[in-house]
Amino acid sequence: MTTKNLFKYNNVIWTLPLLFQYDSVWGAIYNTLKMYDITPPKANLFGSPSIIWTGGRMPALYGNFKKEVLDKWFRYVTELNASPTFTFTSTVITKENLKDKYANFILETAFEYNSRFIVYSELLRDYIKEKNPNATIIASVIKASCRFQGPDKIEEPTIENETNYYNKLLKEYDIVVVRPEYSKNILPFHHEYIDDISRLEVLINQPCIQNCPKMPDHYRYLEKLNVNHNRNTRFSCIRSGILNTVLYENNLIHNQETVEKLVKLGVKHLKLQGRSTPTTLSDLLLLLADQMFNRDGNNQIIISAMEENLNHEAYNFSQLIGEQKDITSPFI
Repeated sequence: MTTKNLFKYNNVIWTLPLLFQYDSVWGAIYNTLKMYDITPPKANLFGSPSIIWTGGRMPALYGNFKKEVLDKWFRYVTELNASPTFTFTSTVITKENLKDKYANFILETAFEYNSRFIVYSELLRDYIKEKNPNATIIASVIKASCRFQGPDKIEEPTIENETNYYNKLLKEYDIVVVRPEYSKNILPFHHEYIDDISRLEVLINQPCIQNCPKMPDHYRYLEKLNVNHNRNTRFSCIRSGILNTVLYENNLIHNQETVEKLVKLGVKHLKLQGRSTPTTLSDLLLLLADQMFNRDGNNQIIISAMEENLNHEAYNFSQLIGEQKDITSPFI
């Protein structure tokens, strides 16, 4: 079978919201492409079990993992040419938190599989680098969002301020995730001011409104849920009072033309976030496929084959790692 332009963007590395819950979705994509003799793209699967360093949305899995389960889990991911990528993005990490026994067990196991770490805290960044100087550390988008958004912002998000900030982070981190506001409205037109565009990561499917003033407060609210696990409370999102037409005109979703331009300019890292992600595996697979693949020519046949292979892949994965309790949607 011949395909025409299967990949929307060539030679990019995808960072996908699948680790510790939806890993088999990537398994279905990867193995289907191999079945059709198509080289799959490199991927990073991000997420985290519940530990004291986790930030943002509640983890999919609570309770402690055993080493043998983690080993099986990470071998499965790495055999799919993917890297486990941990969201250690708590904004309130202390020196005492760094001593946490279970968090360090997860960290040491992660090192064995060349895992990557998305962090907010400089304290945690330095701690990880001290333990493993070769570890890949990614500056979370939350760093820039808290700096340039909300009532407690440190700086106005001018082109100069934000560009200078990312250049500073590029000196301190291996990869830097930029605000979607920057990658959508500024980077395509002022890319020459970035020191190394190949180490920026661009979040292309963020549905929030631009420069949302509640964003930092929303993130810190979600952090508190990680502590008390109260799933019955909701944050009052500003989007609930905005007309859909206005939301559509002011959201942060990057169209294909913009992403193609960024890739042409040298962006190599594209990220899909998990907000409002469907909790069914099939819907999630199609969401990823819409972002990653074109559907012209025979491409739809390949995407349909991914759907057909998904249940088989999910079953094999569950047999491999065993039944894990408290699997619930981490997306709010």
